[in-house]
Amino acid sequence: MIVIEHLGDIPAGTKCSAVLFDAERIRREKEFHARLYSENGVHDREVLEAMVAANVPDEPYWLVSLKTSDGALGDVTQLHRVDDRTGKVIPEPA
Repeated sequence: MIVIEHLGDIPAGTKCSAVLFDAERIRREKEFHARLYSENGVHDREVLEAMVAANVPDEPYWLVSLKTSDGALGDVTQLHRVDDRTGKVIPEPA
């Protein structure tokens, strides 16, 4: 899997799951973020659209979850977005 290749050494026993964000899921994700930002005081439409665009890719992607058990600290989950078309890991927004 591309995420494992991207990250390098993945501990044995790591649980991996993935969900495809197609056009409909991306639309709902954008609505969720817009509502969240609006409820937190962002009302300027251009600013709101820029914030949503910075956090939700436009193209279909896979959201990949890697969960490792870290003993005393419990489970540690890492989330990564992978472009559905290219198979490359999408960098997180700065």
